[in-house]
Amino acid sequence: MTLPFDVFLEIVVCVFLAATIAYCAMLDRRLRAMRSGQDGLRELVGELNTATQRAVSAIDGLKQASEATNEELGERVRTARALADELSLMVEAGNSIADKLGRTERPSPQSTPVQAAAPRSTPQAASPRDAAVAARAANQLLEALKKKAR
Repeated sequence: MTLPFDVFLEIVVCVFLAATIAYCAMLDRRLRAMRSGQDGLRELVGELNTATQRAVSAIDGLKQASEATNEELGERVRTARALADELSLMVEAGNSIADKLGRTERPSPQSTPVQAAAPRSTPQAASPRDAAVAARAANQLLEALKKKAR
């Protein structure tokens, strides 16, 4: 059984054609898988781009909020410093008034003029009138501080 050479050659060509068709089918499947993966990747890149844009806009919003808060806080700090300076002046004035009230002494009827003129090393208790003046001054200072705090 010998086959003519032409038939043998056609059988070999058919086998090669079948192998080529099988290889092309396999290559087609791989290309389709790659294209579908590429589509998925394209969708992923689009979603990532959208998320990035949202993050950028959120960061811009945070910057604006931070600047507004910074300005408000700076204004409050400036106001607090001004109030602290004013309070310091009021405290100094109150201390000055208290010192003046503490230094004001009346000579007692039993004391002699020499004793009244001599400075005393220990302060005596303030008279009721001096205490009332000091209490009134303290109340006025307290009211002034309350008004400034508002």
